[in-house]
Amino acid sequence: MRRALTVAACAAATLLACACAGVAPTQNRTEQQASALNQRAARAYEQGDYRRAAALYGQALRLNTAVENSEGIAVNALSLARAHQAGGDAAAAHRVLDGLLAEGPLSVPPERRAEAQARKAQLYLDANDAARALEWSDKALASCTGCAALPAIQTLRGRSALAAGDPAAALDWAGKTLAATGDAGERANALRLSGEARLARGEHQAALAPLGQALDLDRGLGLPARIFLDLMALARAQLQLGNRTAARDYFSRARSVSAAAGDDAGARAAARGIEGL
Repeated sequence: MRRALTVAACAAATLLACACAGVAPTQNRTEQQASALNQRAARAYEQGDYRRAAALYGQALRLNTAVENSEGIAVNALSLARAHQAGGDAAAAHRVLDGLLAEGPLSVPPERRAEAQARKAQLYLDANDAARALEWSDKALASCTGCAALPAIQTLRGRSALAAGDPAAALDWAGKTLAATGDAGERANALRLSGEARLARGEHQAALAPLGQALDLDRGLGLPARIFLDLMALARAQLQLGNRTAARDYFSRARSVSAAAGDDAGARAAARGIEGL
């Protein structure tokens, strides 16, 4: 049984989504071994075997530490934390990230520091600690000066604001992401955030357009976990508008998607939505 992906995790799922260390011509033998382990770990992660992924990322991390490869250390530490998070072990994920962020003789590349801080924000968001999520997403933004992860971090900052009860700020951050990137995955995350923020403001009709656009993008990308989130949000919007038939249709589609993807928790959540109509 796979652990259900939370909204927070999906919102920034592209953050280190492919932390696979490629084999560069200048890599030494130890670094090449670490790269091979990283790639095996990535495959295990995609198959939902988070325990094996964590074990392999841990081996790759130790090899990179042995040769003081700062980029390899950062990539594999971030990947290890992500595997622990996906496997439901938030405490282990925090320990890995705290170790990466601790001051030491080897400097962490600024973009990797920002990603580590963002990952901690995600963990706090998963734990419903909006205050700490805001704190760490702000740290990530400060570290991410023009880094590639900026759109994902902006969306994460907006989702933290939404969790803290500030949908206006969430809308503002979603807008910043949409203005900053043409990446379909990041735009879908920002559009979903925009729709959910409008739902929180009671703007149920206005929420339909961004949620529908997010669904179209996620379907094009072939991402079942995000399609599920879009459908569930659309169901809630239709329910608030009094359109029970439309709400039932979206809940039913969400249940089918999650069941087909092996997400038992998601299927049960959608079923509860249907039962509550």
